[in-house]
Amino acid sequence: MIPGLSGSLLSHDALEAAGLADPESGEAIAVHRSLLKWHATLSRMAGPAWPARKVFDEVAAPLCTALGFHVVPARSGATAVDALLQSSGEVVAAAITLAWGQDLGTAWREGVRRGIAAGVRWCFCFNGPSLRLFDAARTHSRRYVELDLERIAAEPATFALTWRLLRAAAFGGRSQTQLDAAVLASERHRANVRDSLQAGVHEAIAGLTTAFVAAAGRRRRKRDENLSTRRAYDESLVVIYRILFLLFAEARGLVPNWHPVFRDSYTVESLRPMVEGSRLPLGLWETLQAIARLAHRGCRAGTLRVPPFNGRLFSPSHAPLADTLPLDDGRVREALLALTTRPERDARRRISYADLGVEHLGGVYERVLDFEISTAAPDGAAVLIRGGRRKATGSFYTPRTLTEHLVRRTLAPLVANAGPDDLLRLRILDPAMGSGAFLVAACRYVAHAYESALVRDGSVASGDVTDDERAAFRRIVAQKCLYGVDVNPMAVQLARLSLWLATLCRDRPLTFFDRQLRTGNSLVGASIEDVRRHPSGRRRTHAPLPLLEHLELEQEVGRAVTSHVALREAPEDTLDHVHSKERLFDTLRSADGPLGRWTAVADLWCAAWFADDVRGMSRATFQSLLDRRTLPDQVAESLLDSAREAAARERFFHWRLEFPDVFHDVSGEPRNDAGFDAIIGNPPWEMLRGDSGPPSVRDASAAAGGRLTRFTRDSGVYRLHGSGHANLYQLFTERALSLARRGGRIGLVLPSGFATDHGCAQLRRHVLDATRIDSLVSIDNRDAIFPVHRGLRFLLITATTGGLTRLVPLRSGPRNAADFDRMPEQGTDHDAVMVSRELVERLSGHQVAIPDLRTREDAAIATRLAFGHPAAGDEDGWGLRFGRELNATDDRRHFSADPSGRLPVVEGKQIQPFEVALDRSRLFIDPKSASALLPGASFTRGRLAYRDVAAATNRLTLIAAVLPPGVVTTHTLFCLKTPLDDEAQQFLCGMFNSFVANYLIRLRVSTHVTVAVIDRLPLPRPPREGSAFSEMAARARMLTADPGDHESSARHQALAARIYGLTVPDFEHILATFPLVPPGAREAAMTAFVRTL
Repeated sequence: MIPGLSGSLLSHDALEAAGLADPESGEAIAVHRSLLKWHATLSRMAGPAWPARKVFDEVAAPLCTALGFHVVPARSGATAVDALLQSSGEVVAAAITLAWGQDLGTAWREGVRRGIAAGVRWCFCFNGPSLRLFDAARTHSRRYVELDLERIAAEPATFALTWRLLRAAAFGGRSQTQLDAAVLASERHRANVRDSLQAGVHEAIAGLTTAFVAAAGRRRRKRDENLSTRRAYDESLVVIYRILFLLFAEARGLVPNWHPVFRDSYTVESLRPMVEGSRLPLGLWETLQAIARLAHRGCRAGTLRVPPFNGRLFSPSHAPLADTLPLDDGRVREALLALTTRPERDARRRISYADLGVEHLGGVYERVLDFEISTAAPDGAAVLIRGGRRKATGSFYTPRTLTEHLVRRTLAPLVANAGPDDLLRLRILDPAMGSGAFLVAACRYVAHAYESALVRDGSVASGDVTDDERAAFRRIVAQKCLYGVDVNPMAVQLARLSLWLATLCRDRPLTFFDRQLRTGNSLVGASIEDVRRHPSGRRRTHAPLPLLEHLELEQEVGRAVTSHVALREAPEDTLDHVHSKERLFDTLRSADGPLGRWTAVADLWCAAWFADDVRGMSRATFQSLLDRRTLPDQVAESLLDSAREAAARERFFHWRLEFPDVFHDVSGEPRNDAGFDAIIGNPPWEMLRGDSGPPSVRDASAAAGGRLTRFTRDSGVYRLHGSGHANLYQLFTERALSLARRGGRIGLVLPSGFATDHGCAQLRRHVLDATRIDSLVSIDNRDAIFPVHRGLRFLLITATTGGLTRLVPLRSGPRNAADFDRMPEQGTDHDAVMVSRELVERLSGHQVAIPDLRTREDAAIATRLAFGHPAAGDEDGWGLRFGRELNATDDRRHFSADPSGRLPVVEGKQIQPFEVALDRSRLFIDPKSASALLPGASFTRGRLAYRDVAAATNRLTLIAAVLPPGVVTTHTLFCLKTPLDDEAQQFLCGMFNSFVANYLIRLRVSTHVTVAVIDRLPLPRPPREGSAFSEMAARARMLTADPGDHESSARHQALAARIYGLTVPDFEHILATFPLVPPGAREAAMTAFVRTL
């Protein structure tokens, strides 16, 4: 650790690894000696009575001068002195000086303003004892680096770091300063540490599970007990969560590390020497148990006060085996070593938890989701095997850069100019919260807005807010404003842990999150209105049935709302306060609670799609089960047991019953603003097919997917999905729209298919019709912004519900944190391309696929071409219709590897522009079978065909050729069904293989060039008697005969551009979008085009 360095901007380990804290030589030594003398004199003179001007004259100016800056005073006030720092005559940083000892955090807002005003990234802030640097370019982040001036003067490592990063020569004359580079190195290091921590958690889970199983085995011989591997795994996770929580809390000073007894005996950090120095540290497990008990109970002993950590994480009843079983100290040591160190070459290096943000716990969640526990190892040890749960649920860690941007863009319209009380009335939901990354970001953002609102209305002065008060602001925001749901109990526990760490206040218990952070399936649940109008387990009927009208729902909802409001508003300053909330919440959740009966009704209704015994239940049977009058008790109890089992297995979540205060007032009537104010998150992206992972996982996923598919198609709860396989993100998006209040905000991370896929058309059309989209950011993952495959493309969408989108503001290309920080929080993004609804519909018809227009030039060219030429499928144009012929799987029994007397079967991979590689056919079919399978014998004539599977990043995307007579094709090719003569087909083949047509196709294509895409392709139809038509057909024939004729190819591309009516700048722009096409080929096409004009 580098003495005197703090803050979350720089990583101690990264700086040391880069040698930035290594001793200096030469000129630096003389500067260090002078600073040492200077500070010795300063320490005798300085004191808390020094005003800002005195601190500037005696501290800030001398230190900056020693570092080589020319200091230019700018403004001197009663509370602060401003200055500019120059290097070689250029302003490279701003500076603010406060009175002696004033909280540097109070200067953040002014520091950012000064930096922006001076056009520089960094602002130095002094208060006498310390120097803090703010990043004015990251206006949305309060991260900083702070240095203790005494340590700069006294410690060689701290001075060396200061000299290398902060002297004037490190700032001047370069686009990236040494400090900028150190920040980037720190970010890379943290990502690597996150990966190491993932592996450490992996190792610790296996080791602790083995230890629990072994300890239970020893006790079983005495008590005749048995312990499942699953239970041992769950207890191990609790222990790991406890250790991680304590390591994060200790690194942030959120526990009384200052007290020697606590620091040396009751911290995980104090166990490091024992863990690192002995292979079998006796008493290690008992010490860890004692630390957990102290964390649970807290204590007061003399000057030591340890606040109890409630929230069940440290409760013995939550993990009874961890409290009672004696684990092997060697196994515990290995687990602690895995969690506190990471491998580096031939040794292990300590993990600095001060370097990590709580959002890195998302990496832990991702790793745990990826594996299942097994005891298949030969020695009986527990091992983790890849289980595919993460893929099956489509769950991935979302990096902080994305969470913070999406939260800002979503919430800014709600918090702008809002008063403190208005902010605390916000209801913000993540319906697939995972480890809570979005909720943590929302907590920070709203807490910042709350502080600003308090300053605005005069409740506090800007310079008076302390870090402890800011923690209290985060705590009250989390208590009152945040809601989250996840189907995985482990994720819910980790989300609570993340928010506890983000809101932990000294001397206060943990926030009570049981009410707001809930385990449940966000997609499966019902309102009582659903139950009333729709038969259980059957397709929706149009006539609602008069069921349950006699029950007094409103009164019971009102009672529940009153209790939920009490839970939301009551203080949580003491452990008694929290215990009181726990008791009230347990009462609410019980079967005898005000909504217990209604929850059972909704469970029974939903179970008809998820329990075989209940499926197809008639309305009469359903009513009988509710009334328990006409069915025999044995029959009724069996059906109800099946419903309860399904509810527990699927984790039904009935939103209006679980969060009644969000949708109803205390009288039980619907609120005027019913619903959440904002819904944020990164919902899972996975098709409901269950075709990934090992066989056991695939089978379970397929069964679960089948049940969920039936529910979404037949229950009437979902109305916006197509006839194909639904994707989880589509269901979550529809659910979010139904849960948001009118005028509420939506902010989601979605795959790029939301904008383009055929199966998403109905949902996409609804979003355009029922919301006002204010930001749609398209991101290529080439730089691994998202820690998944680099070929992935995804979207960030923000919108306001209740409106109509006439212009889609499409932003493409952000690649790093700085790009996201430059985007405005709200209002118009002037770098976005405004895509009109008319253009969307012209290019894609009822599909309303949003084209990938990356620049204003793209939008202008696409508009001219779309409105200047008919679509390929339009009857007033070509009226083209394409379709598939055979299916390589379904029709395989008709195929043979013997070509004798048979027709070749052509697949998509055999097609290149203008070229059909018949010699690569591996399969053949008898002509009679072909005639039976293809009525009308289309294979007897030549026909235009194009490849189905392609990608916008391929050299070409639309690849076509004219097939010769006497061949058949598989489903990887689409063949022309419209009867056209050879001349017309050759013309179309030439146009399809043109750069211009490919450019237009790429505006819509993700992976498949579907018939719907071709149907809306702008496609000129010049007069047949004109020279352009005949010349294009001739060029196509020439290229079919010799695809390698470069001159004909260039003339073909030029001719297509002329037929489309392009200008020289248009064609230059289009050619620049084909980076994989050789520059020579592009230049030849451009030269040929210019000659045609």
